[in-house]
Formats: sequence, structure tokens, C-alpha cells
Amino acid sequence: MILFIRNVPASTHLSELEAYVAPALKRRFLFGGGRILKAEILVILDKTTHTLEYHGLVHIDSDKVGLRAIKSLKGQRFKNKLVLVREYHNRNWHNDRRQTYQATQALADKRVADRRRGASLEFVKDISAIFSAPRTAARKLI
Repeated sequence: MILFIRNVPASTHLSELEAYVAPALKRRFLFGGGRILKAEILVILDKTTHTLEYHGLVHIDSDKVGLRAIKSLKGQRFKNKLVLVREYHNRNWHNDRRQTYQATQALADKRVADRRRGASLEFVKDISAIFSAPRTAARKLI
């Protein structure tokens, strides 16, 4: 599972991102622990406002542990900033339900403009490699 951490501060290092998620992956009572496989920081440019957005992606080995981590991180601050943590979904035209959804004319008339930002966003770069040395193996968290 991939955890999506929305709107992380621009000065975030991968080690800080991993340290934020790690306590939520620890073994608790009867539940097993998980491990972080990979962490990334993405920079996205919004072409309409010309602003940069920073988002974190943390790859976790188990879906069950990932869902538990999302629940425990909900409402917690990261570097004194409230962030949104949710499951990351890879979308393409094969699994995008918006492509097959037929909106009624009444709903279409209510909208002033399209709310999706897909065309106005541009992936700038993955800055993960700048802040971290290459990792040879995943770290096991107990």
C-alpha cells in the first residue's frame, strides 16, 4: 500500500517523513508490525496559480498495516502543519470512474467550471534523491 501525505512542508526530508509514519507501523498487541519500503517527496506545479505543492508518498509492505497507519495518523500534525493522510490510488483511464460517469444535464448546468485539476497540474520532479542516500534494504519496524 502507498500512503499519500498531502501538503507536506517544502523543507521536508525523507527521514522526517519516515519518522512521522514509523510509530503508526509498530507492532501493537495482537497486530503485527509493518515496514517502510520506500519514501518519496513529489513536487507538483499548479499551472493556474503558479504555485508548487509538496506531497509525500510512503510505500508500506502490508495493506492491513497501511490502513491502521492511516487511522492512527488522522488528525496528527507533521512539522506543526495539519496534513491529510490517505491511501494513494494509481489512476489511469482504465480504472477512472469519471470517464464512464454520465452526469445529468441539471448537474452539468450547476457547475461553473470543471473542478478537476488534472490538466492544470504538472509533475515537476521527484526530489527524494536529493535528500537521501540510496537504500539497499527495507527497514523492519518492530
